[in-house]
Amino acid sequence: MSKWLLDVTDADIEAALERARNDPDPDPPSALSAEYDARLDVIIIRIDNGHRLVIPREEMQGLENATPEQIAEIEIYGGRDICWPQLDVDHYLLHLIEGKYSSEKWRKQREHSLIAA
Repeated sequence: MSKWLLDVTDADIEAALERARNDPDPDPPSALSAEYDARLDVIIIRIDNGHRLVIPREEMQGLENATPEQIAEIEIYGGRDICWPQLDVDHYLLHLIEGKYSSEKWRKQREHSLIAA
């Protein structure tokens, strides 16, 4: 007989199962790789669910004035953070998947400057 006994009731197990059933995303996607395609001027992120996320560079806050060399140096941390260390720019993968490439304030300033031009 084991000297380690856990006092787990059926109610504890049922509560844990219910939490798992209600978790909207029990296994969030992770980035496997990221690259900059200078010819198309897009960032391509390969995700572990088999999808690729393709984002125009100019839509991503912090990359709008960067050189192709700066943009090409991309690092991934923990599968969730897409980082450009030379630029001190970070984007969260789940936000990118949701289409959130920038802050609302930056987006409004960008739209205003495009209209004024």
